[in-house]
Amino acid sequence: MFFGCYRMASLRSFNTRQLNTGVFFHCRRQMRLRQGKCGSTCLHLTNGTMCLRSSERTPPTGMPLAYLQQQITGMDKYRTADDVWSKGTLQDAWTTFNTSLQNLASSGKVLEVSEMVKRDLVGLALCTSYAEVKHLLSMLSPSVRTFLTSNPIFNDMEVEEFFFHLGQDIEVRGGDWVIQAPPPTVGDLRYTLERVGRFGEDGRGCIRNTSHRVAVWRGRHGEPLGLTIRVGRYVPNLARAIVPLARRGSVLIVSKAGVGKTTILRDLAASLSREPSRPRVMVIDTSNEIGGDSPVALPFLGRCRRVQVPRREAQQEVMRQVLQNHSPEYMIVDEITSAAEAEAAWSISQRGVHLIATCHGENLAGLLQNRSLNILVGGVAQAFLSNEERRLRNKVKKTVLERPNSSPFHFVVELTSRKCAHLYVDVNEAVDCLLDEQDARSNAQIGRTVAIDETLPDDVMALVISKGVAPSKLAGKGAWDSAEQRVGIHCVDEEGVYNTCGEREVAAFSAKQKRGSHSRGSNRRKADERLLEDISRLL
Repeated sequence: MFFGCYRMASLRSFNTRQLNTGVFFHCRRQMRLRQGKCGSTCLHLTNGTMCLRSSERTPPTGMPLAYLQQQITGMDKYRTADDVWSKGTLQDAWTTFNTSLQNLASSGKVLEVSEMVKRDLVGLALCTSYAEVKHLLSMLSPSVRTFLTSNPIFNDMEVEEFFFHLGQDIEVRGGDWVIQAPPPTVGDLRYTLERVGRFGEDGRGCIRNTSHRVAVWRGRHGEPLGLTIRVGRYVPNLARAIVPLARRGSVLIVSKAGVGKTTILRDLAASLSREPSRPRVMVIDTSNEIGGDSPVALPFLGRCRRVQVPRREAQQEVMRQVLQNHSPEYMIVDEITSAAEAEAAWSISQRGVHLIATCHGENLAGLLQNRSLNILVGGVAQAFLSNEERRLRNKVKKTVLERPNSSPFHFVVELTSRKCAHLYVDVNEAVDCLLDEQDARSNAQIGRTVAIDETLPDDVMALVISKGVAPSKLAGKGAWDSAEQRVGIHCVDEEGVYNTCGEREVAAFSAKQKRGSHSRGSNRRKADERLLEDISRLL
């Protein structure tokens, strides 16, 4: 079957089996086997004579810096370093900025560094965001692009998401506005697909040299039916409250999709790389959303070492390789989604690496309900209580949920909006409260609500300092040392001894041993008293 083919292949070049399985879908030179696995080649609908691929286009950072400054209002307040803003292209400006900032930091000029971060860095980020959005709009068909940009509420500095699907209205979202356009035609969809490039087996792709993510909607036979484009931006100083937490230990960021987890990671990576001590910051870029889809990371990451993940299911192996081969001090992981990745994160956090990661979840309580990922906060296990334990704990049921491990993360940031979060400074205690059916958010000794783009208040920082013990050394309620007891069902026998179901563990101190020890101590005291009486009588 042939659909929209510009060049007809000779039937003599294929045998009967290939003719029965081959199908051409809106392609010019490419054949996809129906029985074959639908990989990236199925969707690479490109003819080099018709358009420039994403990889062949001039990157956004190659745009003239003078032009970008003219397009953004109020740029004068961001320009303090003349050597940065006098450069010809945006890429050259970023290179000069990073070099100047490192030189000032090495010279101990704290005020100058702070001024450049507050002003010049923000100005360069605005220029980068504007250039990348313009680059994205150029990949939409002229009719769609004209319709969107002519709408008075469209704002390229606020746009967040594009939704295209055959037979459905185009939706563009940003800020608090939504624009609807007529459904895209096959030509509109093909126009964008030809310019985006390749997609992975997980249906994700990126626009070259940007942080924008593109996800494809596939039909039953793997044919592309639509696209969802997420606009990625670098927002400097967004994670100001989280940076001091990352210096002290591992941080887990939890939120629903679209709240800004990856945007926070970009700023965290850039901020940590600017530390005067020049730490080794490694970024595990799951979908190339942090450092961009190109061999060279986007310039705002500075000194960060970015590691790309070839296949989604290989991320945990990439994490282990980075740990073993590159000696990271900070490891930033975008989007932990599977039990294998959670196990790898748990292992890495026990080896002296500051781990900063994100995962999807409504909140901390919802993360505990996720059987694949709850090990990130210590895990959940079921325990059977003896009658004595039930009486001591004032429990009615014989089974309770407990945390079998210490949390591998020192802090959990529960995002409630783009700039507001609830910070848990004692993750073990917070998990224990939730498992005990208590409200952890209302406990001021466990966590506080903070603005993530502002400096941590003094009372919150004091609370963080007071909880400065590493999670691996915490022995909270239900924290067992045995690695074999991290999963499964646990029991408490009549003597209050923890056991794994199906195995009888010998406790170091059973109740009977304690009673025997107490009796021996009493006899020893009585003998000492009689000896003292004999000595007194003799004297």
